[in-house]
Amino acid sequence: MIDAREISAAKLDLSRILNAIELYTEAGRKASRELGEKAFTKEATMSWVEKGVITTVPINALFDVLEQTGEEEVTYTVEDVTVAGNIAFVRISSSFSKLTTFNDMFTLAEQNGKWKIVSKIYSVK
Repeated sequence: MIDAREISAAKLDLSRILNAIELYTEAGRKASRELGEKAFTKEATMSWVEKGVITTVPINALFDVLEQTGEEEVTYTVEDVTVAGNIAFVRISSSFSKLTTFNDMFTLAEQNGKWKIVSKIYSVK
């Protein structure tokens, strides 16, 4: 039998996990490095595949793009969330009005009660 406390804890974790994703998208809306840094760990990475080559860069490269692009409309839909203890995976479809539409996948970890994005990998839709 599932304990109601477990369900409440899971809902709280989901809320905290999605808060990190919301910080990421809000960073895009406001072109804000500061908001982005709240969503990601300092050592976080961003990856993508282009012409068959996998590229991985420090997350600061994302913040540079956001600042260069400027404020824009950002929308997203959560497609999948998987949680296993203190790690999680989130997949979203996102649309950045000045850029394009993406498939974004995030790996997150919980530390001291806060969920942070450890890595982001994306593809263009």
